[in-house]
Amino acid sequence: MKRIHWSAIVVAGLLTALLVNVTTAAAGTSTAPFGYHAGDGFAPPLAAPDVAMADNGDTLTLTATGTLQAGAKMVSGGGTFVHRAADGTVLATGTFSATQLLAFEFWGCGGGGLPSFLCGGRASIAVHLVAHPAADPSVTLEHDGVLQITCDLGTPPPGHPEGFTLNVKDVINFNKSVSGNTVFNRL
Repeated sequence: MKRIHWSAIVVAGLLTALLVNVTTAAAGTSTAPFGYHAGDGFAPPLAAPDVAMADNGDTLTLTATGTLQAGAKMVSGGGTFVHRAADGTVLATGTFSATQLLAFEFWGCGGGGLPSFLCGGRASIAVHLVAHPAADPSVTLEHDGVLQITCDLGTPPPGHPEGFTLNVKDVINFNKSVSGNTVFNRL
């Protein structure tokens, strides 16, 4: 067995630690502009309804599209939604618009045979919702909320499932991603 000098082991260990830290730091930050997509058919193999569920069993089906830029804390876009009771009865339909980028955590691009411009991460976006109850569509209800879009491409931390959640402040929290695919695309 060949002897390895202790200094070579120390240097190799330091280089490994440095590379791990650089890779981790690079995966967590990006000031590039991105598009965000949930249930909008942007990437056809990933197209599917995006659905989240509240603790009471109500579900929200959502379509979202827009752009964000973490460095400038800018966001635009919005989408549509359908709110259903646990039994599937439509309770309300509506639209929402992005009002503020609260946070964007970048997890990397490509992988799994997908193009390198498709990226993963988690965006927290303040939104303004305009809903029309199914029982009386002439009524307009407006609320603010926080939409969180998560795509598990790249190197996501454990416990962050693909999909979205939406917390409508003081009304209802769709806090469990049920189905669908989301993605960020580098612009």
